[in-house]
Amino acid sequence: MNMTWNLDSLYPSFESEKVRRDRELLSQHIQDLKMWAENHLKVTDVTAAPVEDFLRLYNDYKSVDVCLLAYAELTLSADSSCEEAMNLADDIEHMSSEIAGVVAGFNRWISTCDHIDELIVSSTYLLKHRFYLKELLLQSRYVLNEEVEVAISRMQSTGSTAWGRLYMESVSSTLADVVVQGETKKVTLAELRSMAYENNAALRKAAYEAEAEACSRIAGVCAACMNGISGEALTVYGMRGYQSSLEKVLVASRMDSETLSAMLAALQESLPAFHTYYQKKAELLGHSTKLPFYDIFAPIGEESVKISYEDAQKTIVSSFGTFSEELASLAQKAFDQQWIDAEPRAGKGGYGLCIDIFPIGESRIMTQFTGNAIDISILAHELGHAYHSSCLGNETMLNTDYPIPIAETASIFCETIVNQALLTSSTKKEALLLLERSISDAGYYLVDFYARYLFELKLYERRALGPLPVQELNELMITCMVEAYGESIDPDTIHPYMWMNKAGYFMAGYEFMNFPYSFGLLFAKGLYAEYLKKGEGFVARYRQFLSATSKHNIADVAKFMDIDVHSIDFWRGALKLIETDIKAFISTT
Repeated sequence: MNMTWNLDSLYPSFESEKVRRDRELLSQHIQDLKMWAENHLKVTDVTAAPVEDFLRLYNDYKSVDVCLLAYAELTLSADSSCEEAMNLADDIEHMSSEIAGVVAGFNRWISTCDHIDELIVSSTYLLKHRFYLKELLLQSRYVLNEEVEVAISRMQSTGSTAWGRLYMESVSSTLADVVVQGETKKVTLAELRSMAYENNAALRKAAYEAEAEACSRIAGVCAACMNGISGEALTVYGMRGYQSSLEKVLVASRMDSETLSAMLAALQESLPAFHTYYQKKAELLGHSTKLPFYDIFAPIGEESVKISYEDAQKTIVSSFGTFSEELASLAQKAFDQQWIDAEPRAGKGGYGLCIDIFPIGESRIMTQFTGNAIDISILAHELGHAYHSSCLGNETMLNTDYPIPIAETASIFCETIVNQALLTSSTKKEALLLLERSISDAGYYLVDFYARYLFELKLYERRALGPLPVQELNELMITCMVEAYGESIDPDTIHPYMWMNKAGYFMAGYEFMNFPYSFGLLFAKGLYAEYLKKGEGFVARYRQFLSATSKHNIADVAKFMDIDVHSIDFWRGALKLIETDIKAFISTT
């Protein structure tokens, strides 16, 4: 079965006539937007017709830009050394920087309108983009003048974007030696991390130590990347008027601080339950004291066979079918039409990825499939993103942006569907192993990501004083891991380069890619509990919920499902479901 994706529906090659035509078309769209700006931005009276014109032009521009950039970025994700992809990405980003001033100008121009509500209701097209326009008004306070916005956009292409690509190339091309079944193999960092889920205890430990050694070889480069990216973020967000990088992320996520505070407070309360689980896991794995970190994701029970990619596909499609035929069909389509690149190989990014390509109604997914049970969850997770985007297929490009915490809800909900379907068809012994894997996954999204959230908070506090050397980054990471995992983990076994194995830290413009996953897990838990109560009637409502996510903030869209994200009791209730699972696991082992 083919484990690599096919990008032909985007472009057959970098030299293709289709790429050439779209680059010319993108250039024309940019010129049209510039001409619009020259004709309208100096006019003080904001009327419906020019606003409509701008939105149509910008939608047209983004429809081409997203295809070209997706082709370049997907190719780079699968092969970080591809010069053609690098060149195309650089060209498209440079071309896009030319309209940064136009977009900033429109934002500032529309903010001068004192009758925006009347303007919007006067036009069917503006009504369709009501939320987009309202969001522009909310964010206008953070927009700088046109010249500065253009300068920032141009500098980022050789600043944070370039640092991010250097990081990706460094980690994807780094190899390490590890002994597998008596044979020494050269494997990638992504493959080493996947060995954390192996049954063989000696292999888990050896892979963990090999990862630490390999990371030490590129730590200096990765530290420079992190310092460059975080330093630029502090400078740019400070210029825009954000109080912190976290504030910028909350605004971009359409999430208020009240929601984050309520969730984190409930999460902190639940940490002792997870600590108890890790202590029990240490006992089951034969450790006399605390759990070594290299065994944090170790499976419990007898040795299991590897899962084939074909069997993973069948499991996912059939599991999705227990929820809805539409979801199952989307997954089958993704496998049949080669939307997925799951083959492990050097030069490929070691992370899960889903890029939605709305103009062609498709997505592309990247994973590293090694045959472990966790690989099914990762595939289900990324397919959840693809299903979410399919629910927005009738929207314009400007109406397809949805907040990351809700994106992670959709993906983790799909993980939950697969896990529950497997539980239903399993034996009592298998069910216990699946229960443990579910708790382990929850610990990853909650405890581990809480540690990474703490790290990022402290990183930006310290980065404001100057660059951090490798040793300080190491110490900061260990301190935060210990704070989250408490007394349940042996701190001496936490390898100091954990800050290097989260791509989110190195993705310019995507700061704090940690708490959205915690939000997604807990929100998905709450939603799945409602599904179990309401059954078939929930399915259509859930789809409507996903369809609404691009045109509402988080608090408002949660109300579609009768959820109050400001209430700590909601988050406590979701965590209580996991705590109940932990008690059940401990009582039966």
